[in-house]
Amino acid sequence: GGEFLGRVFDPSQQENTWEPNVNSKGIEITTTVAGGTGDLFFREVRSNGVGGAVIGVHGLAGRSSESAVEAYAERVVLESCTLLRSGKFMWDYGYLWQILTWPEDFEPWEVERARRYFRSDLLRQAVMKKGDERIAIDPALKSLPISKTDDSKEALSFFGSSLPSPLKRGLQYFVVESGEGYLKVSELPGGKPITFEEDSGEDSALAHHLSATYLSAYAPTGSSPGKGAFDIVGARDVRVTGCMLSALGDTMHIQRSENVVFANNHILGSRMGAFFLAEYCRNATITGNLVDGTNGSRVVSVEKSCTDVVMTGNTFRNGGRGAWINQPVNFVLANNIFVNNTTKNEADPRRGRIAYRTAGPGRFPELYFTLHEEGGTYGPVIVRDNVFQFGDAAPVEAVTFAPNGRDLQMSGNTFPGRATSIAVDPSCEGVAIRDNPGAELKRTSVDFNHGRR
Repeated sequence: GGEFLGRVFDPSQQENTWEPNVNSKGIEITTTVAGGTGDLFFREVRSNGVGGAVIGVHGLAGRSSESAVEAYAERVVLESCTLLRSGKFMWDYGYLWQILTWPEDFEPWEVERARRYFRSDLLRQAVMKKGDERIAIDPALKSLPISKTDDSKEALSFFGSSLPSPLKRGLQYFVVESGEGYLKVSELPGGKPITFEEDSGEDSALAHHLSATYLSAYAPTGSSPGKGAFDIVGARDVRVTGCMLSALGDTMHIQRSENVVFANNHILGSRMGAFFLAEYCRNATITGNLVDGTNGSRVVSVEKSCTDVVMTGNTFRNGGRGAWINQPVNFVLANNIFVNNTTKNEADPRRGRIAYRTAGPGRFPELYFTLHEEGGTYGPVIVRDNVFQFGDAAPVEAVTFAPNGRDLQMSGNTFPGRATSIAVDPSCEGVAIRDNPGAELKRTSVDFNHGRR
C-alpha cells in the first residue's frame, strides 16, 4: 500500500514547476556485503508524477568488470503496483537538436526552451562567404580537432535558416582543416573541403560533438543516475507481476540481475524505452505482458550480453525505434505480436526524428540484433511464430542480424501487409531462416552497431 504523488517535467506543457534534471525517488534500498538485502515484497504501491524511481533496489556493484556484482539483493518482488508518469525524465535522442535545427516546425516557446537546455558549450557561431572553403569561428575559443573517423564524437552539424549551398541542415560533417578562428569541413573524414555558393545568414551556427548534442543528450544535463518507475540493479530472484507502469523516460529498468520473471504487466506509455532488460542479466522469462510504447524510443531493449532470455506471449505496439536485442546469448523470442514499432521513422517532426547521418527520417528496423563489442559474437537465437504488423514508416529490411551471429533460427513468423526482408550479415553461421510468410532472406552486410546510430 501507500501512494507517492509528486512532480515530473513534461515537455508537452509550456509551464513546468519542476526542472528537467531534478530527480526525486520514493523508496531506495542499497546493499552492503556485511548487511545484505533480501526478502523484499512491494504490493499495491501506487504513484503519479514522480521524477525518479518510486521503487529502487540495488545490490552492491563489483569493481572487477562492468557486469560484476559483489553482493546481490536477494528475492525481490513487485506485485500489483501502479506507478504512473513516474521515473527519471528524459528528452529523447536528438529532441533538442531537432528543434534547434528546424525551429519553424515548433512553437516559439519550444524553441526557446530548447535553446535553454541544449549543450550551448558545444555551439559556435559560424560565418561563411561565397566562393570560400573556410568557416570563420570565434578565434578566442579553442580550435576544433580534425576528424579522424566518422564517429559521432568527431562530427558536427549546422543550424540556421540561411545556410549556404551545398550545406544541409541536419546532416553530419567532419573537420578536415582547422586553425585559429577557422575550420573547413567535408561530408567525409579526410574528404575534399566544401566550397560555399553563397554567404551564410546571420543566425548560422555549428554544433560539434554530435555524440553529446544528439545521442547523449537523451537525458537532461546534470540529472542523477537511475531509470524507470522502478529500478532494480544487481538483484537475484526477481519477480514483477500484475503491475501498471508509465513514464516520461524509460518505463522500467532491470540490470545486472539474474533469475527474473516479468509477467502479466501492462506498460501504458513511455517517452523513452518501454520494456528494458538492461545490461548483463541472466535467466529471464518475459511473458504475458502488454507493452505500449506511445511513440517513445525502443519498445523492447535487451541490452549488452543478456543470457538465457525467453520472451513469449507478449504484445508490443507503438514503439518508436523497434525492438533492440544487443549481443544476446541463448535468446528465444516466440509467440509475440509486434504492431507498428517504428514511429520515430515517420516524417512528422513531432513524432519522427531526423537521422544526422542522412538528414532524413530514421530507418530503424522492427527487430534488430546488434553487437556492443566490434568483433563480438552472439547466439544461439530462436525467433519463432511471431506476428509483425508494420506501420507505414517501417523500412523494407524490417529484421536485421549483425555480424558474427551463431546458430540463428527464424521460422513461422508472419509479416502481413507488404513484402519485407530479413537482412543477415554474411559472417553469421548456422543460419536457418525459412518459412516466414511475407518475408525473404537477404544475405547482406549489416553494421555491427546499427541500432545505436
